[in-house]
Amino acid sequence: MEGTVKERRESTLVAGVRVEAGRLEDWYALAGLHYRSHLIGGVAKIFVLRYSEEHGSASRTVAPENNKGQGELIGVIAYSYPAVALAARNRALAPLVARLPARGRARFWNAHLRTISRVVLEPNWRGLGLAARLVRETLPQAGTPYVEALAAMARVHPFFAQAGMTEYDAPPPPQSERLREALAAAGLGRADARSAAALVAAVNALAEEERGWLLGEIGRWTRSYLGAKTAKVWHPTLEQSCGYVARFLYSEPSYYLWANGEMVGGEAGIKS
Repeated sequence: MEGTVKERRESTLVAGVRVEAGRLEDWYALAGLHYRSHLIGGVAKIFVLRYSEEHGSASRTVAPENNKGQGELIGVIAYSYPAVALAARNRALAPLVARLPARGRARFWNAHLRTISRVVLEPNWRGLGLAARLVRETLPQAGTPYVEALAAMARVHPFFAQAGMTEYDAPPPPQSERLREALAAAGLGRADARSAAALVAAVNALAEEERGWLLGEIGRWTRSYLGAKTAKVWHPTLEQSCGYVARFLYSEPSYYLWANGEMVGGEAGIKS
């Protein structure tokens, strides 16, 4: 009986949630809840989740103009212009990449691909499937044949897959490979990075010269992971940096790709 009451309450809450176009200001309103850099560049589109009891059961993907911006902001997704080169993308889209001319490749990706760079929900609204809904309902609105995303915690939070994106294994970025090799050179490995406290203790136990060198490598990786601008404004402590290393350095990233069936196959500038 209690389970039924809870399910009804959650159903009522979800019915009052609406997906609509948003603004960059909406991202900054929730940016503090995200574990990555608060600063994002090359943003193409923003969509938001808003809750209001007045939405009732008439939850819609795009709300009427006179209702936009009304209600509690509970989630944000940001679509950005893609990086010029990405190894996982090249594997997932190998047949297409093979047909791309060497010149103009960046222009092609900018026109035909968007990257989901941020997804964040208010903590009280997690566990209701809203992250997957936010992704699923906005993918067709990205306006490009392809949408991609990289996720380090895909096994823990599989909402990209739940939204209908296809998962591909992705190699760790060069910065992560460098730090893994640096840790190995110092005689440390995954077991030493099982927690922030364990890694701090392992680093502090090293000889002074080796410790100084490894601290530099950890700092380099942290600045890369958080974003250089954020790292310059906020100087993480050793324990905070080791916390990021413990959580994300050895997590296997996944690459996700979604193809718009109505647009794929007609990519401009590509000859069959």
